[in-house]
Amino acid sequence: MHIAAKLTLGVGVGMLVLGILLGGLGARGVGSATDWSVEEEAVWSGSSGVHDHTDARDGVLYIFVSDEVRCDEFTLNVSVIEGDSDQKVWYTADWCTEDGKLPMGYADDPDGWLHMGDVRGLESGGSYEFVSEDNLIAVPEGVIIELIESLMGGIFGALGGGSCACCGLLILLLGLILAFTMKEEVPTSYKVDAEGKIILDHSGTGVSPESMQNSDGPDGPGVGSSEDTDDWYKQN
Repeated sequence: MHIAAKLTLGVGVGMLVLGILLGGLGARGVGSATDWSVEEEAVWSGSSGVHDHTDARDGVLYIFVSDEVRCDEFTLNVSVIEGDSDQKVWYTADWCTEDGKLPMGYADDPDGWLHMGDVRGLESGGSYEFVSEDNLIAVPEGVIIELIESLMGGIFGALGGGSCACCGLLILLLGLILAFTMKEEVPTSYKVDAEGKIILDHSGTGVSPESMQNSDGPDGPGVGSSEDTDDWYKQN
Protein backbone atom coordinates (compact mmCIF):
# COMPACT_ATOMS: atom_id res chain seq x y z
CA MET A 1 0.00 0.00 0.00
CA HIS A 2 1.28 3.45 -0.90
CA ILE A 3 2.51 5.58 2.02
CA ALA A 4 0.07 8.39 1.13
CA ALA A 5 -2.87 5.98 1.38
CA LYS A 6 -1.64 4.71 4.76
CA LEU A 7 -1.35 8.25 6.15
CA THR A 8 -4.78 9.23 4.83
CA LEU A 9 -6.41 6.15 6.33
CA GLY A 10 -4.71 6.82 9.68
CA VAL A 11 -5.93 10.42 9.79
CA GLY A 12 -9.45 9.35 8.83
CA VAL A 13 -9.65 6.69 11.54
CA GLY A 14 -8.26 9.10 14.15
CA MET A 15 -10.78 11.82 13.33
CA LEU A 16 -13.64 9.31 13.28
CA VAL A 17 -12.75 7.99 16.75
CA LEU A 18 -12.28 11.53 18.10
CA GLY A 19 -15.64 12.59 16.69
CA ILE A 20 -17.42 9.65 18.31
CA LEU A 21 -15.83 10.43 21.68
CA LEU A 22 -16.74 14.14 21.48
CA GLY A 23 -20.28 13.31 20.42
CA GLY A 24 -20.68 10.90 23.35
CA LEU A 25 -19.40 13.45 25.85
CA GLY A 26 -21.66 16.12 24.38
CA ALA A 27 -24.73 13.88 24.60
CA ARG A 28 -23.83 13.05 28.19
CA GLY A 29 -23.63 16.77 29.05
CA VAL A 30 -27.02 17.44 27.49
CA GLY A 31 -28.55 14.54 29.40
CA SER A 32 -27.20 15.71 32.75
CA ALA A 33 -28.48 19.25 32.13
CA THR A 34 -32.01 18.12 31.30
CA ASP A 35 -32.38 15.51 34.06
CA TRP A 36 -31.62 17.67 37.10
CA SER A 37 -33.77 17.48 40.22
CA VAL A 38 -35.44 20.57 41.68
CA GLU A 39 -35.68 18.98 45.14
CA GLU A 40 -31.96 18.13 45.27
CA GLU A 41 -30.91 21.69 44.39
CA ALA A 42 -33.35 23.42 46.79
CA VAL A 43 -32.08 25.76 49.51
CA TRP A 44 -35.56 26.38 50.90
CA SER A 45 -38.99 24.77 50.54
CA GLY A 46 -42.44 25.29 52.02
CA SER A 47 -45.34 27.72 51.78
CA SER A 48 -44.47 30.13 54.58
CA GLY A 49 -41.37 30.48 56.71
CA VAL A 50 -37.97 32.10 57.18
CA HIS A 51 -35.03 31.67 54.85
CA ASP A 52 -31.52 32.41 56.18
CA HIS A 53 -29.46 33.36 53.17
CA THR A 54 -25.79 32.27 53.41
CA ASP A 55 -24.60 32.43 49.80
CA ALA A 56 -22.46 35.54 49.33
CA ARG A 57 -22.05 34.94 45.60
CA ASP A 58 -25.70 34.50 44.71
CA GLY A 59 -28.40 37.02 45.63
CA VAL A 60 -31.14 35.53 43.43
CA LEU A 61 -33.43 32.54 44.05
CA TYR A 62 -35.52 30.89 41.35
CA ILE A 63 -39.01 29.94 42.59
CA PHE A 64 -40.53 26.63 41.45
CA VAL A 65 -43.99 25.26 42.22
CA SER A 66 -45.92 22.13 41.25
CA ASP A 67 -47.27 22.13 37.69
CA GLU A 68 -50.76 21.83 39.21
CA VAL A 69 -50.59 25.46 40.41
CA ARG A 70 -52.02 28.09 38.04
CA CYS A 71 -49.68 30.91 37.09
CA ASP A 72 -52.30 33.66 37.53
CA GLU A 73 -53.21 32.41 41.03
CA PHE A 74 -49.72 32.10 42.51
CA THR A 75 -48.52 34.85 44.84
CA LEU A 76 -45.42 35.26 46.99
CA ASN A 77 -44.59 37.98 49.51
CA VAL A 78 -40.98 38.42 50.66
CA SER A 79 -39.89 40.66 53.53
CA VAL A 80 -36.66 41.34 55.39
CA ILE A 81 -36.59 40.05 58.97
CA GLU A 82 -32.94 40.54 59.82
CA GLY A 83 -30.40 42.48 57.79
CA ASP A 84 -29.73 45.92 56.42
CA SER A 85 -32.66 48.17 57.27
CA ASP A 86 -32.34 49.90 53.91
CA GLN A 87 -32.16 46.64 51.99
CA LYS A 88 -34.73 46.06 49.29
CA VAL A 89 -35.78 42.52 48.43
CA TRP A 90 -38.54 41.71 45.98
CA TYR A 91 -40.26 38.94 44.04
CA THR A 92 -40.55 39.25 40.25
CA ALA A 93 -43.22 37.03 38.69
CA ASP A 94 -42.96 35.64 35.17
CA TRP A 95 -45.59 36.59 32.61
CA CYS A 96 -48.42 34.09 32.22
CA THR A 97 -49.82 32.61 29.03
CA GLU A 98 -53.09 34.01 27.64
CA ASP A 99 -55.21 31.46 29.51
CA GLY A 100 -53.34 32.22 32.75
CA LYS A 101 -52.51 28.59 33.44
CA LEU A 102 -48.78 28.48 32.71
CA PRO A 103 -45.82 30.88 32.85
CA MET A 104 -44.44 32.01 29.49
CA GLY A 105 -41.22 29.98 29.77
CA TYR A 106 -42.85 26.71 30.85
CA ALA A 107 -41.51 24.73 27.86
CA ASP A 108 -38.01 24.33 29.37
CA ASP A 109 -39.13 23.79 32.97
CA PRO A 110 -38.30 20.48 34.73
CA ASP A 111 -40.93 17.74 34.58
CA GLY A 112 -43.62 18.30 37.22
CA TRP A 113 -42.47 21.84 38.05
CA LEU A 114 -43.07 25.40 36.88
CA HIS A 115 -40.70 28.34 37.25
CA MET A 116 -42.97 31.14 38.50
CA GLY A 117 -40.44 33.92 39.11
CA ASP A 118 -37.38 35.11 41.03
CA VAL A 119 -36.61 36.56 44.44
CA ARG A 120 -33.91 39.24 44.10
CA GLY A 121 -31.89 41.48 46.37
CA LEU A 122 -30.88 38.80 48.90
CA GLU A 123 -27.70 39.37 50.91
CA SER A 124 -25.52 36.88 52.74
CA GLY A 125 -26.34 36.78 56.45
CA GLY A 126 -29.84 38.17 56.01
CA SER A 127 -33.07 36.49 57.09
CA TYR A 128 -36.16 36.73 54.91
CA GLU A 129 -39.76 35.67 55.38
CA PHE A 130 -41.56 33.92 52.53
CA VAL A 131 -45.37 33.87 52.57
CA SER A 132 -47.40 32.03 49.93
CA GLU A 133 -50.59 29.99 49.67
CA ASP A 134 -48.78 27.24 47.72
CA ASN A 135 -45.79 25.08 48.48
CA LEU A 136 -42.70 26.31 46.67
CA ILE A 137 -39.02 25.45 46.24
CA ALA A 138 -36.22 28.03 46.02
CA VAL A 139 -33.16 27.20 43.87
CA PRO A 140 -30.06 29.46 43.62
CA GLU A 141 -29.57 31.23 40.31
CA GLY A 142 -26.00 29.88 40.11
CA VAL A 143 -27.34 26.34 39.80
CA ILE A 144 -29.50 27.32 36.83
CA ILE A 145 -26.58 29.13 35.16
CA GLU A 146 -24.37 26.04 35.56
CA LEU A 147 -27.10 23.88 34.02
CA ILE A 148 -27.42 26.22 31.05
CA GLU A 149 -23.66 26.25 30.53
CA SER A 150 -23.56 22.47 30.73
CA LEU A 151 -26.41 22.22 28.22
CA MET A 152 -24.77 24.61 25.75
CA GLY A 153 -21.41 22.89 26.14
CA GLY A 154 -23.05 19.53 25.50
CA ILE A 155 -24.80 20.80 22.38
CA PHE A 156 -21.64 22.32 20.92
CA GLY A 157 -19.69 19.19 21.88
CA ALA A 158 -22.19 16.94 20.12
CA LEU A 159 -22.20 19.17 17.03
CA GLY A 160 -18.40 19.32 16.97
CA GLY A 161 -18.14 15.58 17.46
CA GLY A 162 -20.58 14.92 14.64
CA SER A 163 -18.70 17.23 12.28
CA CYS A 164 -15.38 15.62 13.20
CA ALA A 165 -16.80 12.13 12.62
CA CYS A 166 -18.19 13.14 9.22
CA CYS A 167 -14.82 14.58 8.17
CA GLY A 168 -13.16 11.40 9.40
CA LEU A 169 -15.47 9.27 7.25
CA LEU A 170 -14.73 11.37 4.17
CA ILE A 171 -10.97 11.19 4.75
CA LEU A 172 -11.25 7.45 5.39
CA LEU A 173 -13.10 7.03 2.08
CA LEU A 174 -10.40 9.04 0.32
CA GLY A 175 -7.75 6.80 1.88
CA LEU A 176 -9.52 3.69 0.59
CA ILE A 177 -9.64 5.17 -2.90
CA LEU A 178 -5.93 5.97 -2.76
CA ALA A 179 -5.18 2.47 -1.46
CA PHE A 180 -6.77 0.90 -4.55
CA THR A 181 -5.56 3.39 -7.15
CA MET A 182 -2.02 4.35 -6.13
CA LYS A 183 0.77 1.86 -6.72
CA GLU A 184 3.59 1.57 -4.28
CA GLU A 185 6.91 2.84 -5.61
CA VAL A 186 9.33 -0.02 -6.25
CA PRO A 187 12.81 0.62 -4.83
CA THR A 188 15.60 0.83 -7.42
CA SER A 189 18.92 -0.89 -6.98
CA TYR A 190 21.98 -0.83 -9.22
CA LYS A 191 25.35 -2.46 -9.75
CA VAL A 192 28.39 -1.77 -11.87
CA ASP A 193 29.43 -4.35 -14.45
CA ALA A 194 32.97 -5.24 -15.53
CA GLU A 195 32.95 -2.49 -18.16
CA GLY A 196 32.07 0.17 -15.58
CA LYS A 197 28.48 0.56 -16.76
CA ILE A 198 25.77 1.13 -14.14
CA ILE A 199 23.06 -1.49 -14.31
CA LEU A 200 19.73 -0.36 -12.79
CA ASP A 201 17.39 -2.99 -11.41
CA HIS A 202 13.73 -1.96 -11.67
CA SER A 203 11.69 -4.86 -10.41
CA GLY A 204 8.99 -5.52 -12.90
CA THR A 205 10.44 -3.38 -15.69
CA GLY A 206 11.37 -6.39 -17.68
CA VAL A 207 14.70 -6.31 -19.47
CA SER A 208 18.16 -5.58 -18.05
CA PRO A 209 21.54 -5.33 -19.74
CA GLU A 210 22.54 -8.70 -18.33
CA SER A 211 19.49 -10.41 -19.78
CA MET A 212 20.17 -8.83 -23.13
CA GLN A 213 23.81 -9.84 -23.05
CA ASN A 214 22.80 -13.39 -22.15
CA SER A 215 20.20 -13.59 -24.92
CA ASP A 216 20.81 -15.08 -28.35
CA GLY A 217 22.73 -12.66 -30.48
CA PRO A 218 24.55 -12.76 -33.83
CA ASP A 219 27.58 -14.30 -32.11
CA GLY A 220 25.60 -17.33 -31.03
CA PRO A 221 23.26 -18.57 -28.29
CA GLY A 222 23.52 -16.84 -24.93
CA VAL A 223 25.64 -13.97 -26.31
CA GLY A 224 23.87 -10.67 -26.74
CA SER A 225 25.16 -7.99 -29.04
CA SER A 226 26.71 -4.79 -27.72
CA GLU A 227 24.26 -2.82 -29.86
CA ASP A 228 21.35 -4.35 -27.95
CA THR A 229 22.98 -3.36 -24.66
CA ASP A 230 23.56 0.20 -25.85
CA ASP A 231 19.96 0.41 -27.01
CA TRP A 232 18.80 -0.66 -23.53
CA TYR A 233 20.82 2.12 -21.87
CA LYS A 234 19.38 4.66 -24.29
CA GLN A 235 15.82 3.55 -23.41
CA ASN A 236 16.37 3.43 -19.65
